[in-house]
Amino acid sequence: MIENRYWQNSEPYHLVEVLLEGNHVIFKDWFDSGKDPNRSDWTFEEFLFGKGKTEIEYQLGSNVYEEIVDEVKRRLE
Repeated sequence: MIENRYWQNSEPYHLVEVLLEGNHVIFKDWFDSGKDPNRSDWTFEEFLFGKGKTEIEYQLGSNVYEEIVDEVKRRLE
């Protein structure tokens, strides 16, 4: 069984989360903890073709983005 992976960046009144669930990369952008987050959901294939790159690099940095790419590739082996 493959474990879920999780990355986050938390600032006052703002939380960004990236999760790997099944064969999807899920990006959640919370501006108010009492409301639903802005959410994007990409398949691993879409993600490897660049979907979500800009959002993740902006919010979490290029090192975290590369770590997520590596984990997605490992899961597709």
